[in-house]
Amino acid sequence: MVPTGFRLFQLIFSVIALFIAVFALAMAVFPRRLTRWQMHGPDSTTQIEPSRMRLLMMRLMGIFVAVVALFMAFGSHVILP
Repeated sequence: MVPTGFRLFQLIFSVIALFIAVFALAMAVFPRRLTRWQMHGPDSTTQIEPSRMRLLMMRLMGIFVAVVALFMAFGSHVILP
């Protein structure tokens, strides 16, 4: 028998991992919206766009972090007794 406090810990652990997975997938799907900066210069407002390599790396890292978080969410019952 596992104490109820430990079951609560497992549940919170899984919910936080799912939360991380959702935001990592959002980073992978919408990298331009998350990396667009606006600078206010003397003439007007300038938008700074990231390079293609930076967008690709953000997408890859977002997918990687989401996969690890999903493994944590659904594999925690195997790792934690």
